[in-house]
Amino acid sequence: MIKNDPPVLVLRAYRIGKFLFTAFLAQLALNEALLADPVYHPSGPRLTFGGMTHRELSVSDMGNPAHAAIDPLAGSGGGRYALGLSIGFGVEYDANDKLWERLDDAAGDDALAPGGGNGGGGDDGGGESGPTIPDITDPDLIALIEDIEQEVTPLAEAIAVSVTDLNAKAFTSADIPVLISSDTLGGSWTFNANTSITTNIKGLNEPIEFDSAVALQEIESAYRLSNLRTGSATESETFDLSGGLAITVNPDGSTEFSFSNNSGTITRAAHITELGLGYSRKIWKREDNALYVGIKPKFLRVGLSDDYIFLDNIEDAESIFKALDKESFDYTEKLAVDIGAIWTGKQYQLGVTLTNINEPDFQYPGFDVKDIDNPEIVDLILQNRTYTMERQLKLEGGYISESGAWGINAGIDLNAVPDPMFDDYQWLSLGAGFASDNWWLPGARIGVRKNLAGSEFTYLTAGVTVFSIINLDLATTTKTISVDGDDIPQGLIVNLGFQYRF
Repeated sequence: MIKNDPPVLVLRAYRIGKFLFTAFLAQLALNEALLADPVYHPSGPRLTFGGMTHRELSVSDMGNPAHAAIDPLAGSGGGRYALGLSIGFGVEYDANDKLWERLDDAAGDDALAPGGGNGGGGDDGGGESGPTIPDITDPDLIALIEDIEQEVTPLAEAIAVSVTDLNAKAFTSADIPVLISSDTLGGSWTFNANTSITTNIKGLNEPIEFDSAVALQEIESAYRLSNLRTGSATESETFDLSGGLAITVNPDGSTEFSFSNNSGTITRAAHITELGLGYSRKIWKREDNALYVGIKPKFLRVGLSDDYIFLDNIEDAESIFKALDKESFDYTEKLAVDIGAIWTGKQYQLGVTLTNINEPDFQYPGFDVKDIDNPEIVDLILQNRTYTMERQLKLEGGYISESGAWGINAGIDLNAVPDPMFDDYQWLSLGAGFASDNWWLPGARIGVRKNLAGSEFTYLTAGVTVFSIINLDLATTTKTISVDGDDIPQGLIVNLGFQYRF
């Protein structure tokens, strides 16, 4: 828990609020592993268009297991083959948009100025002399309590705004699909190999509830004991001033001031390796209408890690992200299955996908909570120990113009599911794309997608296809936050993909 003197904690809480954001962004460059296509990060052009109907379909777009058997990829002859790679990164920061302004107010020069008479301890409860306690009949005793209260108020606010509603996530991504489609193989086969890591910080706040009446009574008791001790005592005695503040009277009669608080951050990390083998084929056709079905079994190796960092211990990126050490992950291997179906017409498609039918679950290893003496904080930490890949039903549809130049697509998840960080996602998306015979810019697209659960962020999306090989797609939230006077989006995703068809 936090044990320190109030002036130091006010300054630390101020610095920590900004550090949590900047260190989190810096971690993106340090991640060695790459992500699959998780619920919060659609890969490739699917980030913008949704992955249903457009002429320049990428092999990375095949979220529906039935999609590989559809013909947009390919040419004449007896077989179709494609190889793709989509890489990307993203951040989401879900917190009060006034956080940095409030931090500046809470930790200004006036707030940091030490109050008269309250002295200061050292780290871990102090060790230097505490406040000078006046005679209990002296009116300065009331002034002492007022000074302490003035010191505690900005401290409480600074700690609260540093961690309350803090929820920051960073992720990088890669998806490597291979498509082989041939009549001799009886349909289309896909192979996906990916590995993943995502990190998350959530803040927990223990409110400081300072009671001046209790503090006055306890200081009076400390004064009496301090005057009675002549050096013959062998044990120290501590008096609780409320709100985590305390006065300790040492055997020689000297005093020490201390402060403790359980506020901090839960740092979680998930490392997921996925190998998928998909099969799809056309099972019915009449004139321009056809029905395709697909199945994709997946092998999953999931490693989870978590830790709790007290606010006072947050000094550098190493202390925040030590949970990312691969040796701390607890790994489990399980299987999962996705299925899908697509109905196609001359100029439209309708699709349905059901992911993670068997809902595999994985356990966080947990950590020692003996140093946390607030049962409410302990309960909040322990309430999420099992991550379940819940099944999700997805509907999507698309329309393409007769010439094939224009396409529009819409998709919706019918239920919300959690990611490994226990943030819920349920996407609603709408995209439009243009395809041409231009050799250097054969495709462009724009769209919008909204998370109907969890953060409820709305993303504006845009992308281009260059030389029929390179795909670049960007997404940014409509909401922004102010950091050091600059407005930045609360969410940002960038995908860069490559594809080769033959």
